[in-house]
Amino acid sequence: MKSIRNFFLTPQPLSGFRTLTGVLLLFVQILSPTNLFAQSKYKLVATINTESDFFTTDNQANVYVVKADELTKYDKIGKELYKYSNKNFGNISFVDASNMLRIVVFYKDFLQVVFLDNTLSLNGEPVSLEKTGFQQAQLVCSSHNSGLWIYDLQNFELIRLDQNLLKTQQTGNLSSTLNMELKPNYLLEYDNKLYLNNPSIGVLLFDVYGTYYKTLPIKNAPRFQPIGDWVYFISDKKVKAYHTITTEEKQFDMPLQEFLNFRLELGILMLRTSNSIFLYSEE
Repeated sequence: MKSIRNFFLTPQPLSGFRTLTGVLLLFVQILSPTNLFAQSKYKLVATINTESDFFTTDNQANVYVVKADELTKYDKIGKELYKYSNKNFGNISFVDASNMLRIVVFYKDFLQVVFLDNTLSLNGEPVSLEKTGFQQAQLVCSSHNSGLWIYDLQNFELIRLDQNLLKTQQTGNLSSTLNMELKPNYLLEYDNKLYLNNPSIGVLLFDVYGTYYKTLPIKNAPRFQPIGDWVYFISDKKVKAYHTITTEEKQFDMPLQEFLNFRLELGILMLRTSNSIFLYSEE
């Protein structure tokens, strides 16, 4: 079998679109997150010295750090950019920055959702889920076309609201339909799929219409990050990845032995400890 190096150095016969497609696919494989993540050597790019409750990222590798009621945005080299705080709603429970122009901030104790723009300024009025009819909303996340997904504990169901807060999808009672005990702790829409983390059973996978597809055997993971067809997660203090189609599983070495969470964006690995967030690139 020819090496990748030989493939590019040796002239290849052309066969039109099929050959071009093959070359493009090879580039995708070389640059895929699993290949970048598999590097055993890392270069420390920056350190964000701050205590945090949790953090997340957007697709431009900006970092969003949450501590109590304060949200701080940093760029990919650790420079502080913006801050947001609203002491009227208590501590921040969840942040979804998958749409960096419409960041979702959820205050579970007060059932409030706030939308922010890319400068962490208010983007519209806060939404009271209680007044909207969801007195037991446990989880929220951003959805396509400025929508919002809600997991409603009262009926054990997923509900999608459009930008006008009108229902567009509703799963019905998932506990009854799927015949399983539901105690989810994380909800995320990514690439036309909806992920609901139910730690004791796994990650439930739905399409964007709320139709159940299957359960991924990823158990007891507090958080995860889907990238392409892979889902990255922590298990036994190790970072692993599960392929949603082939069921292949991989494990990766990290530059730190002890860390609480991680993210990967644009080839930058981010590891959170109790008092810092470390940003690495592959050497």
